Amino acid sequence: MNYIFKLSMLTACSLLFFVSLAGAEVEFHPRLTIGEEYNDNLYLTDGNEIEDWITTIEPGINLTYNNRFLDAVIDYSLYYQFYKDQTDANQDNFKDVQRADATALFFVGRPFTLALSEVISREVIDESERNAEYNEIVNRSTVYNTTVTPEYSLQLFPTLSLVVGGTYDRFDYVDSRGSDSEEHEGRVSLVKQLSSSTELYGRYAYARFTSDVNTDEYDRQDYVVGLTQRVGGRTTISAEGGYSDVEYDDNTDADSYNWLIDVVYNLSEPITISINYSQEFDNTIEGDLTKNRDASVRAAYENESLTGASEVYWNNTDYVRTNREDEAYGLRAELSKPLASNLIVNFDAEYERAEYIEIDSDEDIDRFTIGTSLDYEYRRFTASLGYRYRINESDVAGNDYDNNIVTLTGAMHF
Repeated sequence: MNYIFKLSMLTACSLLFFVSLAGAEVEFHPRLTIGEEYNDNLYLTDGNEIEDWITTIEPGINLTYNNRFLDAVIDYSLYYQFYKDQTDANQDNFKDVQRADATALFFVGRPFTLALSEVISREVIDESERNAEYNEIVNRSTVYNTTVTPEYSLQLFPTLSLVVGGTYDRFDYVDSRGSDSEEHEGRVSLVKQLSSSTELYGRYAYARFTSDVNTDEYDRQDYVVGLTQRVGGRTTISAEGGYSDVEYDDNTDADSYNWLIDVVYNLSEPITISINYSQEFDNTIEGDLTKNRDASVRAAYENESLTGASEVYWNNTDYVRTNREDEAYGLRAELSKPLASNLIVNFDAEYERAEYIEIDSDEDIDRFTIGTSLDYEYRRFTASLGYRYRINESDVAGNDYDNNIVTLTGAMHF
């Protein structure tokens, strides 16, 4: 795992901010977050629960830079966690504690652009195993994702352009269960501006995927036709249709029709409704190629006195070379209400039904999660008191669990 390469790229992006400050907008904001958490079921087990107190210390910085040639944002922090009793679970290894979301776009507004991205995050390894989005140690790995995207746009006619580009996409995982991978993609697109509100495009892409699991390396070709349409001032429609062909190095193959439909409708100034459906190939952390289908309907409401959203979703993951299929559907909702100018109460809830089907075992799970928090802000200081509860009911013996978490967090922003 080439962490030195990752750190070098992140450092290089940082240094770019200071190459030329003349005529540039630069902001630098350090911060320090300290939190305490009580968790009554640290390892999400059915019986013999282990409780513990967890101290979190997270120093971080946020950098923004903007001039004629470069737009860049870097958010970087070190997320340390120390456990009172389960000290073996401490998150204090430098490779594990880094968190980053860095982007840099060179030559903004010019025919040739170069985009760089580095994301360091903590991700679930296997969705079918026990996991929770708020749990940092169960079924999780730190992921380093580097993306480099050069692109050149040639204006053939006033309403027709040719776009040639490519993407280098690399994933490195600290946990050995993750399969480090690289993908090199080249693509060419024709973009036709039919009107001020309508854009039509066609795209061909060729990609080479390599990973630690040599038997899962392949070449992929994508053929796509798409349309973006604005209807009046309230509705935006994006649609894509296409075909993907995958050829593995061992001479086996797979193919799929790809679809993308995204509709956003502004019902009124505070209310937005969005509908989304997609079907495409993707790769899991463990290196498996999957055909993913996702659908959702979301309604959001936002004004000064109340913010809320609700979403119904469904997703299906079909493993191409393994006899396995994952499916989940559910409902989630969130609500935020200001109690005063510097005090906000938040509430969220989610119900999910998940089914994991494999050749030698099937499992059905019902999950229900609720959470609430009280957030306070005073000048550069913020504080939050939170509570979260999850119940996980499985038809496989030993996979049930429930979990209560109480958190208290304070942060100083400079």
